[in-house]
Amino acid sequence: MMNMIPPKAIAFSAAAVIAIFLLFNIAYKSPSLPAASSSSWWRTAGTEDAISATQNKTLGFEKILVLNMPERSDKRDALSLAASLTNITFDYINGVDGRKIPTKALPVGQEERKMPNSTVGSWRAHMNAVRTVVEKGYSSALILEDDADWDIRIKSQLLDFAKGSRYLLNTSASARTHSPYGDNWDVLWLGFCHDTIPEDDPRTYFIENDISVPRADHLDMNNPELMFNYPNHTRVVHMVGQPICTFGYAVSFRGAQKILFGLSVKELRGIFDNALSWWCTDHSQDSVCVDAHPPYFYQHRAAGGVGKNSDINDGLPPMTKGESKNIRWSTRLNLEKLVTGKTDYEDSYPD
Repeated sequence: MMNMIPPKAIAFSAAAVIAIFLLFNIAYKSPSLPAASSSSWWRTAGTEDAISATQNKTLGFEKILVLNMPERSDKRDALSLAASLTNITFDYINGVDGRKIPTKALPVGQEERKMPNSTVGSWRAHMNAVRTVVEKGYSSALILEDDADWDIRIKSQLLDFAKGSRYLLNTSASARTHSPYGDNWDVLWLGFCHDTIPEDDPRTYFIENDISVPRADHLDMNNPELMFNYPNHTRVVHMVGQPICTFGYAVSFRGAQKILFGLSVKELRGIFDNALSWWCTDHSQDSVCVDAHPPYFYQHRAAGGVGKNSDINDGLPPMTKGESKNIRWSTRLNLEKLVTGKTDYEDSYPD
């Protein structure tokens, strides 16, 4: 099943028609998939060309959307700088104060779950990002929380991940696809704090000798023992099992439609990351969700006082030094080196 893109009305002048005719003589594109960005072109010339869009400013997605409370200018400053220094661009989606959401605007389910205002606000912010994908007709979007961090080498990492996701989606490395990550996926869960390999689909794709992956005994996740089954410096791409935390995840247009229905229009299933996890694993809307161990995005905890690192939990302890778990060349922890042009990057997990 191909990811569906909503039709867009386009007015053509005679000159535009001629230009498009010439363009079609250069590269073939499915007529059902409008050209929205470099990620929406079909690729034909081999493996590297097929997945080369992973190297663009939106990492192979049409858009990157970042959830951020407007008053958290500290987070916006740091994230905007990190993106600029790693040649990434994104748009902000304003966070939501759950106290301002009227009870009648909440889906069926809140009566039983009685989620606190902070959790309701987080759910609504994620749903606003998903709804933006549907309203704008984006072919895909990567959605990040504003405390996300990534390795300086994120683009080369995702080049390898694309090969793994295509394998799991039964798409050859060089096949013509709309997305460099293959077609027919709903969610690529790229940032989490826990997951397992599902028993009903244990297929895996190994990325061996990945020097950006910390040694297994250095990993700090809820289930680090999973990685002890593989050689050091191995990343494993697989279908999701029981993911928790949504530091970063991508949705296709079709996936966004399904999530908007399943997690808002139909019912309020619970805390957003749990709800998305259940949605991915119970396949209630034929969901197809892929991730990788260890993940590519993780939460950055900045130095500061109590509660600085969460807009949901004000009781988090203070941090005397910034921290980004499971990322060797953390972009956040190397901001000063990046901004001054130095290349002796700090390795958070040296061998």
